[in-house]
Amino acid sequence: MAKRKEIIINCGNSHVSGGIFISDGERTVLEQSEMETLSYDYSNDTQWLDSVIESIESLCEKMKLKGDARIIFPGSLLLTKTIRVPKVEKEKQTKIVAFELSQKMPFPLSELIWDYQVIDDDGVEQEILAFAVKPEVAESFCERVVEIGLNPIQITPAPVLDFNALKATMARVQEDTPETLIVNIGAKSTNLLFLNPTGFLIRNIAIGGNSLTQNLSDSLGINFEKAEELKKGYFTGQVTFSQEDPNIQVLESCSKQFLARTSQEITRSIVTYKRVKKGRSPQKIFLTGRGSLLSNLPEYISQTQQLDIDYFDPIKALSLGEGVSREIHELLPFMFSEPIGLASNLFSGDDSDFAKSLNLLPSSKLTSLGFQKKLPFVAASALLFSLLPLPAYLSNSNDLSSLKDTLSRQTQIVRKEGSRLDDISEKHKHYKFIDKLCFEVFTLNEPFIQEERTCWRMISLINSIQEILSETDVKDTWYDQLNIYKETPSSSGKRTARSTEVKKSAYKLKLTGRYLVKTEFPESIENEGESSFREVLIDLNSKKQQALTEHLQKSPLILKVDEKVFSIDGKGDLFNRYFTHFSYEFTLKF
Repeated sequence: MAKRKEIIINCGNSHVSGGIFISDGERTVLEQSEMETLSYDYSNDTQWLDSVIESIESLCEKMKLKGDARIIFPGSLLLTKTIRVPKVEKEKQTKIVAFELSQKMPFPLSELIWDYQVIDDDGVEQEILAFAVKPEVAESFCERVVEIGLNPIQITPAPVLDFNALKATMARVQEDTPETLIVNIGAKSTNLLFLNPTGFLIRNIAIGGNSLTQNLSDSLGINFEKAEELKKGYFTGQVTFSQEDPNIQVLESCSKQFLARTSQEITRSIVTYKRVKKGRSPQKIFLTGRGSLLSNLPEYISQTQQLDIDYFDPIKALSLGEGVSREIHELLPFMFSEPIGLASNLFSGDDSDFAKSLNLLPSSKLTSLGFQKKLPFVAASALLFSLLPLPAYLSNSNDLSSLKDTLSRQTQIVRKEGSRLDDISEKHKHYKFIDKLCFEVFTLNEPFIQEERTCWRMISLINSIQEILSETDVKDTWYDQLNIYKETPSSSGKRTARSTEVKKSAYKLKLTGRYLVKTEFPESIENEGESSFREVLIDLNSKKQQALTEHLQKSPLILKVDEKVFSIDGKGDLFNRYFTHFSYEFTLKF
């Protein structure tokens, strides 16, 4: 049998790992693997994507990766729901699932990318596990990964993959799956996976390694990055402290709090599992994830839960190739369970609902992959319908009109000949031509979409700034001028170590105006003279400056304040009113 190759990229909250898996139908081999630590402020979610893309680019350089790749998203990016629906034929199942999910998701399903998997079936009802992600996250990720040279063909949620890894591990060592709990402690969240011979239950809790780091940061009065370095140094033994060091007590106290909270959540989850699944308590707990390496964690959980504790070793499910270094080999049990679970599922050959591979790939990417899943004339029809909502202003374009006419003619050919095209090569030819035309149409449309997004962002920015005027602490404030412009750096702009491209242009906002400082002085101050009068004025003016600046910085579309200038106008009037003129310059987030 010919060997099958899969590239899998696991995008965690603190690390990105990549693996090349090979299977000949009987044996799965991890041929090569690498790992990159994300470099960003873990407390700032907006920086995650940039750091992930940079790490993937580094992995591609090290491992010579290109072509199709499967991507794993962390649970912290996803919405997860479990529902029960009547068992019906597959044609009706999706409609019923969509209806039930629309009642439980915090956003309309039309605003999400979602998929589901059957995790339990008693013959009357089915238990459904559904995941969803915001389109802007998945689309932005795919666009930037394609620029690197990878073609994402699947985005799958991490929480469900430990089930596949354990199932493959048990099969390899010829063991049955007892009542088991896998605790996967990541950077931002912990995934609890309960398994029994018939199914599983997933619970994701917002406790991870970053929770401990943030507690250290708050307790010691240091920033998040320094707290992370201190945590890693202490718990890995790379940094030693004397017993008199006050940091020791803080570290131990925060560690105990983290252990206690984690154990409490495990207890609650076991109670929920027994109630929902009407089963027994787990007989064994497996630990995995980088956060599980915290010292004393296994002993503490074993003592509090009165259960056997062991580290999960998914490496038993496969063989390791020569491209896996000893350093990576040591980390694999704690960092690679999800990719191993996905690879095991892909190579298993199981087509049941329980083995379904979830895919949160944006619809535009799924459409481009349609030839691999559907007959060409069906895919062509789907592509045609996807073009219907194009903006009206594009229909007047000569280029677009010509493309649409050609597309219409080709579509008619496909429909007319569809029933008689037995030769797959002929069908493929028509599909490829239509696919090319669709790509050209969307390419024409892209600049208009970008301009529309920018316009809406500007409207949102203006609204948020206007709303500030209703705040009590900045009343009697007027805007004189608001100017949004695009600053394009010179050709000597800053270059990155990995790229020769100059820094991208940025949108700027210049805001000028004035506010009134109205003073009512008691007689005691008036008698003390101009000096006291001025001190009170300066104090009132400073408070209003600070309040205005703080409100402006809270705008979701303002990235940073580049410059701010204030000047007091004149000596006031008969009513002790003073005007302060202000000027701000901001860098915007778009």
